[in-house]
Parts: sequence; C-alpha cells; structure tokens
Amino acid sequence: MKQYIFLLNTHLNPIEVKFEAEGMLDALTQAKEFVKKTMKNHSSEIDIQFKGTVYLN
Repeated sequence: MKQYIFLLNTHLNPIEVKFEAEGMLDALTQAKEFVKKTMKNHSSEIDIQFKGTVYLN
C-alpha cells in the first residue's frame, strides 16, 4: 500500500492531503472526490497538484 500526497491550492492557503491507495488512479479518484466535497463548502476553485508518494511497509 502506498500513500499519495496531493497539494490542494485554494485562494486562502494550500492544503496538503494524503490518501492511501493501491495505485495512482485510485488516489487521484479519492482526491477528486475530496475536492468535490470541499467545493460544496467553498465557492472558489481548487487546483490539485501531485506532491509525492510514501511507500508504507
């Protein structure tokens, strides 16, 4: 299992989020769902940027 780190750039401040997933596609899907939920609370646009991968034992 790997931990994928994404940086969500908002107008106020960047937010770093981590998702545990089997692969990059699964992690990106989780990040997009997180952004959809977050955008309901914020009217501003959010940009997703991949930051890195952490390999878990």
